[in-house]
Amino acid sequence: MPTPDDMPGVRSAVPGDRQVAVHFARLTAGFWRGESAGRAWFWTLLLAAGIILSVFANVTVNRWNGWFFDALERKDGHSALVAMAVFPVLVLVVAGLGVVILRARETFQVHWRQWLTARLADGWIGERRFFRLGLTPHEPANPEYRIADDVRWATEPVVDFAIGLLSSVITIAIFIEILWEIGGSLNLSWGGKTIAIPAYLVLAAILYAVLVSILVTTVGRRLPGLIAARNESEAGLRFALMRIRDHGESIALARTETGERQAVARSHDVLVRRWLAMIRQRARLTWITNGSGALVPVVPLLLAAPKYLAGEMTLGGVVQVAAAFVAVQNACNWLLDNFMRIAEWLAAARRVNELADALAGIETLPPQPALGIGFTSDGSLGLEAVTLHDGAGLPLAAGLDLVLPAGATLHVVGDAGFAKNTLLQAIAGLWQLGEGTIALPREARIAVVPQHLQLPRTSLRQLLQGDRPRPAPDIAAALRRYGLATLTAQLESEDDWNKALTRAERQRLALTRVELGGAEVVLLDEATNALEAETASDLLAELRAALPQAVIIAFGQSPGFAEVASHQIVLRRIAGVARIVERDGFVESRTGAPAEALWTSFAHEHQP
Repeated sequence: MPTPDDMPGVRSAVPGDRQVAVHFARLTAGFWRGESAGRAWFWTLLLAAGIILSVFANVTVNRWNGWFFDALERKDGHSALVAMAVFPVLVLVVAGLGVVILRARETFQVHWRQWLTARLADGWIGERRFFRLGLTPHEPANPEYRIADDVRWATEPVVDFAIGLLSSVITIAIFIEILWEIGGSLNLSWGGKTIAIPAYLVLAAILYAVLVSILVTTVGRRLPGLIAARNESEAGLRFALMRIRDHGESIALARTETGERQAVARSHDVLVRRWLAMIRQRARLTWITNGSGALVPVVPLLLAAPKYLAGEMTLGGVVQVAAAFVAVQNACNWLLDNFMRIAEWLAAARRVNELADALAGIETLPPQPALGIGFTSDGSLGLEAVTLHDGAGLPLAAGLDLVLPAGATLHVVGDAGFAKNTLLQAIAGLWQLGEGTIALPREARIAVVPQHLQLPRTSLRQLLQGDRPRPAPDIAAALRRYGLATLTAQLESEDDWNKALTRAERQRLALTRVELGGAEVVLLDEATNALEAETASDLLAELRAALPQAVIIAFGQSPGFAEVASHQIVLRRIAGVARIVERDGFVESRTGAPAEALWTSFAHEHQP
């Protein structure tokens, strides 16, 4: 089997935070290209414009503070009244810009998440990658959780980060100019000498921000890893609980709920330990964040007090300086304020990257021994020297040779266990690990009815007709033939059919769907085990009458299979490998193998 280093899309080493960020940027950059580009750029530019105008509005409010408080200090009632009259206009402008930013930000977040979710979901579901990934050792844990939740946590914060970063850069540039202009230099007397500190408020603001940022990054450096571990445990607990829901019937019947409860408890214990480790780390970080939050409003007042008491700064100037200092600190401490969110984002982005890498890597795996696919021109189906391997390359089944003419019904029985399921998957095109050739009717539609049928939540009409629209009377007639006359009035209804129908009704519905789909190859995996033997035989006879030329292969001992079969093979494990030990209904040559004349129908066109 390939190692992680063999897969171009899969890294064997854990990438650093910078690598995660760069990789995520490359993964999502397509949102600003192609069909989504117009929408992406419109909301991006609108959001940027709103942020820039909002910063200038805040600067105007700061200037208004200086104007108003200077008027109060001078006892200038006229100027104070004019300032009060202007203030509602400023409030209206600031509020309006806030609405624009909110609308642009959240709309952008929704569209970006929609684009990335669709890309990952299509990549995971398309080409049956959700199944193929399970055959490799590189499947990321809980891919459905990554698509549903991690995409949201990986996209929404980025927009907020971009808003905060752009706003911080502009704020620092503008409000430092205010600190420089109003604060000026500070003259200190020491030992009979006067020392002038130019732009002392600017230097103080920068020094304060640098010290706090160093403390935050030093104390909180372990936090991203702890958050990633916590998120992984959250997904593991959810998976353990979902497993009980999905397999509730078998767990209840087998009375294995105690083991399941222990598995859930173990998952939850791991989650609790990781949560507590993260809480301890956050507590250390909170010493800095809360301490800084308490100091920031006081520091500029202390720094401005000497100049105000000396008459070198007005009251309005003190108010402006204090507000500007706080604004600069908030902007410089953007990392401090967002450290937790950045850590959470890195964890989510890492999980999204891993899924995208796995989906890309599965398409670039080194060539493996694979089953050849041939085609027949007469509707027959055949296996020629087929050997099936497991994921480790060990044989599951070997020496599978047979030919089924059009209209044949093969019953596959025996104690081969997993090998029977693998053979079904190989004929359906899902399992490619092996050697030999599987020959199918050219352009054949293959219908599979699994043992545990899961029906999507959709209308009954869409469920039955699939991609081959059929008139309502035809669908209703088929339902009646398979004993589902009560459903004919619900063709346009949407429901959770897994709950609305009994297991026997779902099996009847599956056979109805196969008939309406007009498949040339039908694979039945214990597809009638919820039905009575006589009922199952009647329904399978209906299916055969509706599809007289289809090759039907029935796996297992479900009722009715033996009665309708024209051919039968028995598989037995010999030295751990399944082989055909008995045949019935086949035309045999003198060597005991399938007659060579039947193999002339193979088109000998192989796909790797």
